Amino acid sequence: MAKKIFRSSAAKLLAFLLMLACVAGAAGTVGEMFEQIGTESGSEWVYQFESNFQDSGYVSSILNMQLSNLNYALEENNNADSANHFPGDYYGRYGTVIRKNTDLDERAVTSSRFYAIVKKGQMESNIGSRYYLPIMDEDASVPSEAVLMVRLTDQQAAGIEAAWNEQAKLCADTVKSVLLLLICALVLFIYLLFVTGRRPEDEEVHMVTVDRLFAELNVALICVSAGIGIGAYVALLGELSGNGDVAILLWPAVVLLTVCTALSTELLLSIVRNVKNRSFVSRSLFLRACKWCWKQTKRIWRWLIGACKKVWHMLGGAKDTLWNSLSKNYKTRNVVLIFLGYSVVLAIFACMFGFMMDYGEGIMVFILGVLWFVIASAFLINRITGFESIVDALQKLRGGDLSYKLENMPAGIFANMADDINSLGDGMQAALQTEIRAERMKSELITNVSHDLKTPLTSIINYSDLLCQEHLTPEEANDYAKIIYQKSNRLKNLTSDLFDISKVQAGAESIISERLDACTLVRQALAEQEQAVEAGGLALKVTMPEREVPIWADGKKLSRVLENLIGNCVKYAMKNTRVFVTVSEQEERAVLELKNIANYAMDFDSEEITERFVRGDASRTTEGSGLGLAIAKSYVAACGGTLKVDVDGDLFKVTVTFPLYHS
Repeated sequence: MAKKIFRSSAAKLLAFLLMLACVAGAAGTVGEMFEQIGTESGSEWVYQFESNFQDSGYVSSILNMQLSNLNYALEENNNADSANHFPGDYYGRYGTVIRKNTDLDERAVTSSRFYAIVKKGQMESNIGSRYYLPIMDEDASVPSEAVLMVRLTDQQAAGIEAAWNEQAKLCADTVKSVLLLLICALVLFIYLLFVTGRRPEDEEVHMVTVDRLFAELNVALICVSAGIGIGAYVALLGELSGNGDVAILLWPAVVLLTVCTALSTELLLSIVRNVKNRSFVSRSLFLRACKWCWKQTKRIWRWLIGACKKVWHMLGGAKDTLWNSLSKNYKTRNVVLIFLGYSVVLAIFACMFGFMMDYGEGIMVFILGVLWFVIASAFLINRITGFESIVDALQKLRGGDLSYKLENMPAGIFANMADDINSLGDGMQAALQTEIRAERMKSELITNVSHDLKTPLTSIINYSDLLCQEHLTPEEANDYAKIIYQKSNRLKNLTSDLFDISKVQAGAESIISERLDACTLVRQALAEQEQAVEAGGLALKVTMPEREVPIWADGKKLSRVLENLIGNCVKYAMKNTRVFVTVSEQEERAVLELKNIANYAMDFDSEEITERFVRGDASRTTEGSGLGLAIAKSYVAACGGTLKVDVDGDLFKVTVTFPLYHS
């Protein structure tokens, strides 16, 4: 309950208004004090915060001022007004020059309440020397009998003392009132600091529109506002203390000060809300710049440290590598030694040439140097040529030219490297031939086995078919005959698929290409598989253009491809779903797409599913040999196209692409 009251908008507004009222009251009280002093006390501040009237600074100032005026009049020997409205008595003698308003002697002066006596090099006073002016110092031009005397009797000081007492009481009352008002304003301001941005219903910091100002602009507005209000108010107080006629401007100045205080307070509370919301840094351009500079400095520092570490490790690694190369690798050591020897010999020839030029025999050294340069150049060119030949040989090996041989290589390390590369090529070629031979033998084995199985399978199928037409006893024999017939047909299909894929992968399959219409091929294949598709509970969604999409391929092979792809959809698509078949032209290519939703979790690799004997249904609970996609991909590749399988969740997609045929 207390939190709701303290954080309520009404309480905050009341506190804000009361704080402004206290500030206005304090400013008005001080202004009225200055106005009263300026109008009632002759525009003079007699009271200067002394503890008692005897220590009055005002009295000291008028006595010292009179001493100065009197001293000036005596020194200049002029008729200037020595009294200058001085309320007391004075007497001054400077040789024969005398200035006075009454006859005084030292005894009479020292018995007065306030007095001052100045002689050459000395001063006597009962008012202190804080306003003492250096007059009549040790100077030869000053007569020794020179004297200045001023005093205020009790009667003469009575008016000043009355004004002092009145002003002292007025200031004391004003200070008490102002302190009380300022303490109240401070308490209310502290309360506003705690509750600003808070609401009774939550602990969040709620911002207002003014909080969007940048902190620097906020501070500048606070300084300008406070400067205007305080400056105008202080200037008016200065005028009030000397001229009571401007008292009419007091309350307008107080209102201006209050308005400036309200604006400054609201701007200061905005800064406090940003600090509470932890957004002060983001609202301060200076702090953001400092933060950015600090981050950049740390980043640069980390980069320098990392760079120094890398350079250090690099130098250490280079040193170790160089040492290992020179100490362990004789080939590198020989190259370094040859280079150093070549450089040393050239340096010797250069020195000999310069030395013997003085004796007219430098031409021989020059010829020797040129000869050495030619020999060294030929040696380096020979080595560089050998290195380039090795690079070319490695590129040819990488490109598949395993029969390339390096010949006529320079003696030494390059000849040894050439022998190693030639041996590597021979080994790779031998391994490749072995692999090709093994693949050919495997294909021939599959082909022969498939061919040899055809005759007994045909007999089994025919006899089992005859048995299925008979009424055998016992009754179970009829079921056995049907199972034999079904499995024999499946084995026949598997054998036929093996035979076909072996032929096409071995390059023995004959491809008879002709101009075909992809749309017509798809329509024929769908018509042939229409009953199987309906039996599988699938719905076809066919999209193809009305015009022809010409391609160059073998019609029988592509019919087999479409048969296998649609057969896969029938076997593995989820029932009561749609199969999407699309034929389109894309960038001078004919594209055929088949998409269906699988009835099992497809966790296989889309690149491996087109290999032989690889099935998406790893449990092998459905019919299939794992050769359908392999045969389709091989036939498509043999006809000049591409087949790609994509899997996205339960979506199975096959894309067949052929170049468009332009007759």
